[in-house]
Parts: sequence; C-alpha cells; structure tokens
Amino acid sequence: MNRSSFLPCAIIPVYNHGPTAGAVVGSLAVRNLPVILVDDASNAETKAALARIVSETESCFLYTLPVNLGKGGAVSHGLRKAFESGFTHALQIDADGQHDLGQVDAFMKYAQLSPGTLVGGMPQYDDSVPKARLIGRGITNFWVMVETLSRDIPDAMCGFRVYPLAACNRLLTTKRLRRRMEFDIEFLVRLHWRGVRMKFIPVKVIYPEGGISHFRMFQDNIAISLMHTQLFFGMILRLPILLARKIKKCFVREAGHVALV
Repeated sequence: MNRSSFLPCAIIPVYNHGPTAGAVVGSLAVRNLPVILVDDASNAETKAALARIVSETESCFLYTLPVNLGKGGAVSHGLRKAFESGFTHALQIDADGQHDLGQVDAFMKYAQLSPGTLVGGMPQYDDSVPKARLIGRGITNFWVMVETLSRDIPDAMCGFRVYPLAACNRLLTTKRLRRRMEFDIEFLVRLHWRGVRMKFIPVKVIYPEGGISHFRMFQDNIAISLMHTQLFFGMILRLPILLARKIKKCFVREAGHVALV
C-alpha cells in the first residue's frame, strides 16, 4: 500500500463485550471502514460472538491475545497490526457502545484533510455519566495541562480518536507504554511531547444502563496517579524544549495577528 494515501481502519479492543461489539462493527462496516478487532483474552461467549462477526462482515480482522493485557495492551497490538498492514490512520473506538458513531465521518474527514494530526474526542455527556468519573476526568485533564504546558489536550481519556499511524508506530517502537487504563492518557501526552498536532471534536458519550465497564475504581485510579507522577517529572526533564515550543507558538500567533491587522 502507498502510505501517501489516506487508508484508514478502525481498531476495537474487546474484553467480554460480546453483546455490544456487533452493533459497533456493523456501524463501521456500512461506512466501508476496515475493522481490526483485538480480543483481549475474552470469555468463550465473546469469542463465539467475535467469530460470528468476522464471518459475517467484510474486511473485519480478528487478533486474539493469549493473555489479558488490558485496554492499552490491546490497542497497542491493534495499532502495530494496522501499521504493518499498510493503513495510514486508525480510529480507536470502544466496543461497549458508549460513543456516538454518527461522528465517525467528521473525524475521518478532518484526519484526511490534516493527515499528520491526531483527532480526539471531546466528550459531551448526558445525565448517565457517574459523578465520580467526571471528577476523576477533571483531575486528569488538569495534570495533562501541567505535563504538556498547554491546553492542547482538553480531554485525555476519551477512547474515541483517530491516530496517524506513522507517528504512533515510532513511539510504540521506542517506548514501553502502560497497558491498562492509563494508556489513553500517557499515549496522548507522549505524542504531544513529540510534536504531534492534535484537534479535538465534540462527541456524545453515554453510559448505558447495564453497560460493561472494566474500569477498576481503586486500582486504576492509583495507577493513573502514579503515571501522572512519572509524566510530571518527564515534563521537568523536557522543560527547555516545551518552553521553547510554547514561546515559538506565541510568536507565530502574534505574527499572524499583526499580519491580519
């Protein structure tokens, strides 16, 4: 495949999401978007559902992990497989049906117009969102702002985003990232440190009644806190580079303003 072309796919990490994965894949299939399913050592019921989905869906590929690696491990595996297969961009989306799939076309259109840009989701919640999740999200987004010395990442936890695969592959081959719920946050921060441009688009997110969530309130919050500590010190080490980049952006913005005047 010619990597100068825009050749997108979707990556869906799956862990015991047998009841919901089919609807998500179906919505992507009608958009002629190839789908990579990564089975993160799911139960037998989900494995049977995934086998059925693949047999009934054109351009749907299944990779099965022998042991559970966590969401980050599954997404990383999918990103590597997508890059090896010649795709240029990958839409990461959850298998639980939380995200408004009506936004897929808008995300893809922007990614095609700006192929080096990571397009992320800016969640728009309804009343179904747990208050504890909102509080935790606010804390994480504050620390991401500190770690990047910017407001470039208004939300680092939404699992609805389009990745430019070349930049992602370079990071994945040079840095060992966390494999569980911390992955979405750490991946964005480290891509930002490497100068990857980012654009965020509003996307509706719901927490359906009886939905399947694998977020472990205590363990995952502790792991995220430890990750933020490491990223903070990583920011300190990169402080001269980040400050120089910030100053350059200010000069460019000011020059553009003067030119308009």
